[in-house]
Amino acid sequence: MKVHRIPRGNGRFLSFMETGPSNAPVWFYCHGIPGSKKEVLMATANNRTGSVRLIAIDRPGCGDSTQWKSYSFSDHADDMRAVAEYLQIKVFSLLGFSGGGVFAMATAQAFKGRIQRVVLVGTPCVPILDSPFNHAGRLTAQVWHAALTAPQDLVSQLATLTANSHLLSDALMDSLSDTEQQSLQAPRVYTAFQDDLAAATQQGGMIAAESIVRDTQLMVKDWPFNLDNMALPVEIFHGEQDNLVHLEHGQALASSIPGSTLTTLSKSGHYDTLIKACGLRMECWGSRPL
Repeated sequence: MKVHRIPRGNGRFLSFMETGPSNAPVWFYCHGIPGSKKEVLMATANNRTGSVRLIAIDRPGCGDSTQWKSYSFSDHADDMRAVAEYLQIKVFSLLGFSGGGVFAMATAQAFKGRIQRVVLVGTPCVPILDSPFNHAGRLTAQVWHAALTAPQDLVSQLATLTANSHLLSDALMDSLSDTEQQSLQAPRVYTAFQDDLAAATQQGGMIAAESIVRDTQLMVKDWPFNLDNMALPVEIFHGEQDNLVHLEHGQALASSIPGSTLTTLSKSGHYDTLIKACGLRMECWGSRPL
């Protein structure tokens, strides 16, 4: 595992981590909201990752990346491009978890011809789903709605929660089913889950809250890209018992992206679907497209 921190201009730095063999097919990982580059270690905690090279980036204000309040999808794509150039990577695939899946789709549209495939896990699609707030957990729906209607109030409300990663962890755990809570208690998974949230909030409660609201606003507002134009293999995974982002979101994405495939996992929630999807497909994702 290697951790890098590169300058991006205006005094801003971008942090990212890479795991896996340098000669393996490359996957860029887009973390959820909240999340950090360390989330990829939870995704792969119970899986062998020798068939892929995973590169996970901290978005601004998360982990070790400098905060940037006006960050946009195009800025995210530019950061991906900078990392690819730094590592001398020409083509790669994208794996996006939860809200990070929207960033993955935006990046795919910006990198025409360089993206081999996209995998979306537990990804919400608020702008394209009828009554999206009715297809989410209470905490999730409240955050989505407030990001649209009262973002500054939401920052203030979240700052208390994000001031302590254990408070944030407890709030997220309380939103999960008993079955998913039990699955996350596996030692390696639980440690990675806690480490991810600690990294997501390490710059302080206010910066963490601002980052969550900024990324959530990008996710819930109308997207500046068209799903009809994906024009590459897209695989979607969603848990049938996802209490945070209900299955209707995965179904709507699959219906809106031509040629995409949807795999629903029974008795699976939000985070454990990410872990199971990596376990089911990692070897396949490591194969090089013809």
